[in-house]
Amino acid sequence: MRKWILLLLLCCISGVGWGQEKDNLDKSLFSIGFKNDTIYAEKSSKEEYITIPLKVNIGDPKDWRGYNLKVEIDPTNTSMSPMDYKLLASNFDFTALNDDKIINILLKIDTIEDRNRYIVVNLKTLKDEKIDVEKRNISSNKKVVILVKTKQKNTENQIINDYNFLSYMGTNFDIVEGKTKPKNLFFAMNIFIPPVTKKNKVGFYFSLYGNRTMSDIDSTGNVRRTYKLESIDEASHTRYTSQNKMITNRVSDNVGAYISPVFKIIESSNKNLNLYYSPSLEFIWRKSSTITQFEDPTNLEKDTINTPISGTIVMDDLTQSVQNEYVFNLGVAGILLVYETNSFSFRVQSSVGYSSYFYPSNSLTFNGQTKVGRTNDIFFSGRSWITEASTGLTLQAEIMNTSRNPRPFFGITLSKAFKLNELGSIFKPITSR
Repeated sequence: MRKWILLLLLCCISGVGWGQEKDNLDKSLFSIGFKNDTIYAEKSSKEEYITIPLKVNIGDPKDWRGYNLKVEIDPTNTSMSPMDYKLLASNFDFTALNDDKIINILLKIDTIEDRNRYIVVNLKTLKDEKIDVEKRNISSNKKVVILVKTKQKNTENQIINDYNFLSYMGTNFDIVEGKTKPKNLFFAMNIFIPPVTKKNKVGFYFSLYGNRTMSDIDSTGNVRRTYKLESIDEASHTRYTSQNKMITNRVSDNVGAYISPVFKIIESSNKNLNLYYSPSLEFIWRKSSTITQFEDPTNLEKDTINTPISGTIVMDDLTQSVQNEYVFNLGVAGILLVYETNSFSFRVQSSVGYSSYFYPSNSLTFNGQTKVGRTNDIFFSGRSWITEASTGLTLQAEIMNTSRNPRPFFGITLSKAFKLNELGSIFKPITSR
């Protein structure tokens, strides 16, 4: 009987020990992971925070002194540059963990458009900051993938601001010949900073450009000219004449710089429409060419002239003269009208003021240098630009004239607009694009 009682006591004692061992085994496990395996985020024009909630089950936190959780970015599987984000905290004691705990990642301002990226975040558990206890973490969600979409320019104001820093490259319409000539390059760079707040009462407009303008076109069909002289003998020669159509074209190739402060003068209920007062200063280096051409010869005649010449002389059907001018325009009365939407930009600019022309004269000074002449006048100028948003195609027209000595200059250009930071890609080798 005593043997049975002793055996029963031994079994009870063994059962208690086995139960304590089982309890110790359960307390040696914990569960720390992410609540979600995927998080969606989007970059914008300002810094944003991504919050990543944790799912924590560790029982009594006091039992886990010396244990800590490390949050790590997986660089191998992360496509976003480390310069574009910042993990704000990465090391936590178990004693500070609960279901309200979140991980924060700062997304910095996006500088590159049209690309989606992702960040992979892993959890690692340690004891005394060096012993890996990851096998004791029974959570099934120890990794989270953050899918980051690029910023989207959806607002109208963001699109309108894109028109303010543009460069243009294209060609002039050669109105004289009725066709475009790719060799007549047009380029421009425009910077427009409008006064948009009460504190910023003054904006400015700056333009650097190169274009071709037409000054004058003359055509007449009643010109008699000598087109060839041919020697007969030592005492005479034959003169050949014809009736011709004479066309005179005056064109100018210009390189100019224009700057203007702008002051808003009308507060329109339509936020897309603005009118500014814009006095201006403009410098133009103008290379003016006068081209005379004789066409459609009729009424051919020849006669003998009793004057000797040597050989045969053929007159050119086309002659050209070139003159450089340097122009300073001070626009006192000027306006700038701007209407811009997410579809197109339309600007009209006009100015009236004082003009000063400098040009080399035909006479020489005592030391052989060419004299520089100067003419003062009152000028008028007008320019208009229209740019389509999706393609960047831009049509521009301008006219300039003076009052006392009228010399109209007018031109039309077709170009493509580029953002200033994209202009360099045009000159890259084709293989690197």
